[in-house]
Formats: sequence, C-alpha cells, structure tokens
Amino acid sequence: MKQGLFVTIASILLFTIAAMAQEVRNEVSVQGTGFFTKDSNGNGISRTTTKTGGLEVGYRYHINNWLSAEANYGFDQNTQNMFQMRDNPEFSLTYIASLPMWL
Repeated sequence: MKQGLFVTIASILLFTIAAMAQEVRNEVSVQGTGFFTKDSNGNGISRTTTKTGGLEVGYRYHINNWLSAEANYGFDQNTQNMFQMRDNPEFSLTYIASLPMWL
C-alpha cells in the first residue's frame, strides 16, 4: 500500500516537472574551461607553457518552439608572457534553429 502510494506520488511529480520543463523560455548555463598544452623541448631549448582555467556563462532565450537566441561570455587568465597576467575574454551571440522531432 505504502509502496504503491509512493510510486504514484513520484510519477505525478516526475510528469509535473517534465511538463514544466517544456514551458521554460529562459536558460542559464555555467561551464568551466581549461587550456592544458604540451611543453616543448628540442635542440637544448626548453619551453614551458601555461596551464590555465576559466569560466563561461551563457544565457539562452527561446523565441518560439524552433528558434532561440543565445549569448555567452567566457574568461580566463594567461601568464605565459614574462609572468604578466593577460585576460582572455570571449563573447559570442548565436541564433539556434531546432528541427522538429517528426523530421
């Protein structure tokens, strides 16, 4: 009896969340980035490279069921040139077309 009630309530919550997820017009994303490059050696010369990490934040707005607009901003720091901090920002704007499932 209790197990059946739990399964029923869990199913209702799952379908409610899935239905709500289809109505969301805004999305926010946060991602980590990293640059891990290989050191080089040759002819007695050794070069070490910078390993750095960064952050990327994005926002997507669904205009309708098949068209979205997205903006992303990324940032990382590079210390490869004589130990000076260099900022490497990135910004992008994108239009996204989603094909319907029946195609």
